[in-house]
This record gives sequence, C-alpha cells and structure tokens, in this order.
Amino acid sequence: MTARWGILATGRIARKLADGIAASETSELVAVGSRTQDAADAFARDYGVRGHGTYDGLLADPAVDVVYVATPHPQHAEWTIKALEAGKAVLCEKPMGVNHPEVMAMVETAAFHNRFLMEAFMYRAHPQTAKLMELVRDGAIGEVRQINASHGFASAFHPESRLHNNELAGGGILDVGCYPVSMARLVAGEEPDEVAGFATLGETGVDRWASALLRFPNGAIAQVATAVSLSLNNTVAIFGSKGSIHVDSPWFGAGADGRWSFRLTRGGKVETVAGRAKQTYVLEVDAVAAALAAGQVESPCMTWRDSLGNARALDRWRQAAGVNYHFEKEERQTVPVHGRPLAVRRRAIKYGEVSGLGKPVSRLVMGCDNQPSPKHAAVMFDQYYEYGGNTFDTAHIYGGGAMERLLGGWVANRGVRDDVVIIGKGAHTPANFPARVAEQLTVSLRRLKTDCVDLYFLHRDNEDVPVGEWMDALNAEVEAGRVKALGASNWSLERVRQANAYAAKNGLAPFAAVSNNFSLARLVDPVWPGCVAASTREWRDWLAAEQLALFPWSSQARGFFTPRFDAVRARTRSAVDAALGHQPSDAEMRRCWFAEDNFERRARAVALARERGVLPIQIALAYVLAQPFPVFALVGPRVMSETRQSVAALEVELTERERRWLNLETDTR
Repeated sequence: MTARWGILATGRIARKLADGIAASETSELVAVGSRTQDAADAFARDYGVRGHGTYDGLLADPAVDVVYVATPHPQHAEWTIKALEAGKAVLCEKPMGVNHPEVMAMVETAAFHNRFLMEAFMYRAHPQTAKLMELVRDGAIGEVRQINASHGFASAFHPESRLHNNELAGGGILDVGCYPVSMARLVAGEEPDEVAGFATLGETGVDRWASALLRFPNGAIAQVATAVSLSLNNTVAIFGSKGSIHVDSPWFGAGADGRWSFRLTRGGKVETVAGRAKQTYVLEVDAVAAALAAGQVESPCMTWRDSLGNARALDRWRQAAGVNYHFEKEERQTVPVHGRPLAVRRRAIKYGEVSGLGKPVSRLVMGCDNQPSPKHAAVMFDQYYEYGGNTFDTAHIYGGGAMERLLGGWVANRGVRDDVVIIGKGAHTPANFPARVAEQLTVSLRRLKTDCVDLYFLHRDNEDVPVGEWMDALNAEVEAGRVKALGASNWSLERVRQANAYAAKNGLAPFAAVSNNFSLARLVDPVWPGCVAASTREWRDWLAAEQLALFPWSSQARGFFTPRFDAVRARTRSAVDAALGHQPSDAEMRRCWFAEDNFERRARAVALARERGVLPIQIALAYVLAQPFPVFALVGPRVMSETRQSVAALEVELTERERRWLNLETDTR
C-alpha cells in the first residue's frame, strides 16, 4: 500500500521532506497546505500536487493518509492534534512540542484516537544509527561511560527569523540541540537523573549557543552542545570501558552517494564500520510508510515514550540555562494547546449531587496536589475538563500554596469559575484550630482568585477541640458567603456524628461530605500522620444509611494496583518515571499497603480485569465508585494517560457480588 502524504506548511524543511517523498517507492505526495493560497499554489506547482490555502483544507482532504507538520515550533502541538483528530497519521517535525506538557497532549491525542504519531528525527531511521546501537548493546566498547554530541551552525542574526525570534521558540536548544540530547538518551538507554545546562542568550532572550551535562543512573555522563550562532563539529563520540565509537556525520548519515561510515576502536585497534543507504529523508518517509502498513501507531525508530523523555530533558536544559519563551508565561495560557476554546468535548465523566452546592459534581475529582508547573497543570486540567470533569480538590498546604495558585490561575485564564466545583481544605496540623479557619481561607481565596469555595473540608481533626467550636467557625464562613458546603477530612466516625448532631440541634449547616481514605486496598499504615480511613464495615453502613457523600483520597491506593507493584514487591528498582519528581515512593507502598489480605484483593482485581479486558487499577476504581452511597473519587494523575485510564473505569460496572468478592467478603462471585 502506498502512503499518501500531505505537507502542512511550505518552508525549507517541507521541501526537503517533499523531495524525500518523491524519491521514495513507498509513498507519494498528494497535497500541501499553507496559510495562503499563493504559497500553496507555488509549492503545489513544483511538486505536481493539490494546494490548499488553509491548513484546515489540507486536513479535510480525503486523499491524504499522513500529514507532515512542518510549521514553526510553537504550532506543532496545535496542528498535530488537529491532524490526529481529523483521522490522519502524523509525522511531526522535531522538536515535537515546545515543552513536555505539549508533547504529552500530542501523544495522548494519538493514543485516544489510536493514530500513528512520530517525531521527525530522520537519523533514527538510518542504518548507521542502527549499526551503532547494535555495537553498543552488544558490548563492543564495554560499559558506556561518556558521550559527547553536538549539533550547531552559524546563522546571521535577524530578530524576526524563526532561529532567533522568542515568539517562535528560537535558539539552538530546541531547533538542533534536541538531536544530541536524543542521541545521548538513546545510547545511555535511560533517562537522565540530572541535567545541568548553560547558554549564552541573545537580545531576544533565546540561546545563541548552549551546552549541557546529562548524568544517567547507570553512571554514564553526556556532554551535549548546540548553537544557531556558532559552527560546531556536529559529531558524536561514545567512550566505553573497552573502546570508543566516533561518528563524523551522525545526523545525516550518508554523503551524496549514500555511503556512510564511522570509527570503532577496541582492543587497541581502529576499525571502520561502513555501509550504503538511501538518502536520509527517504529513509524517514519509508519508516513511516512501513509502520502504517504494519498497522502500528508508533515507530520503533522514535517511540512516544522516547519523544516524551526528550522533551522533558530539553525542558530541564532550558530551565537550567534560563531560556524562557514569552508565550509560555502563565497569563498567556488562555486556551488549550490545540488552540480552541476550552469546552466539554467527550462527556465521559458522570455526575452526582452534594447537598448545599447547587451544582453537579463529577464522580471523578481532579486532585491538585502534584502539578510541577503551570504548563503541566494546564494540559492536565484541560484534558479532565474536556472529558466532562468539573471538580477540583486542593488545600491550603499543598505545595506551600503553589497548587492553589496553579488552579486559580487556570480557572481565571479559562474563564470557567461558574462551571467548576472548587474544593478547599484548611486547618491542617499543627494549625488545626477553629481560629485558624478564617485566616487560612482568606489566603486560599486570594490564591484561587475567587471569593468562595464550593466545598470546604477541615483537613485534619483536633480532638481536643469540642465539635461545636469547629461547626460554629465553619458556619460563620457559610454565612459570610465564602463557603457553600462543609466537609470533614480525616475525622473519625464518632466525631462526624457528634458534629452533625450539634449542627442539627443548633440549626447550623452540617457536614455534607467526608474525605477520608477509601480504596479496595486496606490502608495498613497511614500515608501521612493524622490520616483516617473510612473503609470499615461501620463506616460503610453509616454512609449508606445517611447517604452522605464520600470524597475518598488515594482511591486507587497510590500505585498498588499498577504494574509498578510487581517491581516493588520483588525489591527491584521500579519503573517509575522519577524525572517527574513527585511519585509515591516504593517504601511508602510497602508501608501503607503491603499485607496478605491486600495481596489477595489485588490478585482478584487482576483476575477480574483480565476477564473484562481492562486494567486492574480500573477494577479498583470501579469498586470504589460502586458503593451503596454517593462516592466522588479523588484521583491524582501525574500524566494524561493516567487520567484517561481513570475515566475509562467509569464504564466498568460491578455486580454487588463482584464488589463483595473483591473485598474478600465472599469466596465466590
């Protein structure tokens, strides 16, 4: 099958790929799209194809199977996402996105629609790279210890050119620095655990030349360099415990005659490794066509995980070097990365009601306690909202106030305050006294950029304080209009009963909700001091009788039902992506969830998941949502794929017998 290509944009790199398609036996170019009809027609005449005067026109072309996105960097995410949504496979010019959150949104769109997506590192499809990696993996130079890689060139300074324009994400780090970073990661075989970056900035604030040191967990160190104002040697050198490899042309591989070669030194002898191949862009085009013919959504040349890792490393390099783009400022993040106004697009999340709120509340609640940056938070919150989620949980202490500021900034930028439910929490140990409620709430409201939170939980109990003092303080905030409904987090059942009895006797608003731990896995040891679970038979019976809303935290037991469990139980290094820096630790999983009864619950969840064709973590979440009382499960996804998996759990319906069997209440189901 011949892959039919459309090229989105008409710049120099677009013509290079068009030439590659023309020389390929697996593909044909059928259309081009530009921002103007004149530019599209000029390109189309040169290649004998149809010209569309808009990008949307290209995406609507039914003859196009795969789109090459060749726009400037800041437009990659928007048009890749739109192309994927239009049913096209996509080859996106490097860097795939300006930052890791953008790449995450692009990959998530490809995963959701089951569409092919590849980042256009053409050297990855070259046989020279394959041979180099074969030698490294086979131990030809022993253990890799040092990697030196560079890609840079000198260009005349023009502040409006894409290479130097801040608004176009100029500078070397993203434009060609992505090459040596990707090579270093490929050779090391893992993600760097430390990145130290340096740069000399021009008057537009982008890097003219820059270098970085990447340290990998296996002990390898990489020195990478890039430039748009300085010619570099553009080579790769790999030094191992038993030899070295030197590649003089790593990025383009072959000369005009297709011949490629590099030097391998081992045992004191220098060998030349050589071969012959097609032109680099032809190989890239053929790699895409081969993946499409095989029904793949990823190319082994450059996987989604690889692109995500590269983007994360580039983010760290830019951050360390002080390279900031103006369009990434939080106040300019007014629409999602796909460029359209925020709206509910999938309506996959179901709703319930909580007394006193007057708004529907989504059954899945986005926990806002682990977002590393405004950009990351924005793509996470956008995705959740577009699934139909409207409820966000945060607290005065989360991130020292940073999480409230992130949520408040996103709500203000998107203009959705009337559409969302904001859960706030205060009076955490050691400040859990009634007198602290008002002052902390004042600070929280300022951070959240709102005059009222919808549901306010006391974050911890202080049993030395009579429940009446707590209820009086909370009801003062209800009367002041700063809180709509009240809740208790990590309170005992007896204290909740006492508080609501006091409220009923005195004509006050009671607790409308509780936020304790509740999950399929029993909480063996509190995650944090002062934590309380609501999973006992007494708690469940009372919640069912009262029909009081439960907002359980750690509803999925913080990774206990994921594949990571197996590595932790085997006492091996878990496959956690530590670069995000905010995953629960292996030690915490052992302390809080490891027990024989939980192992059996997990085994049953795994078995049922296998039968249903879903994930064990989705069975675990379905269990929480299947209780005979209102449950609004707090989830804390770190990446967008985790949100998608959690949303899918809403489609898993358990019978009463299955629910009881999962919780070890019966031996059969």
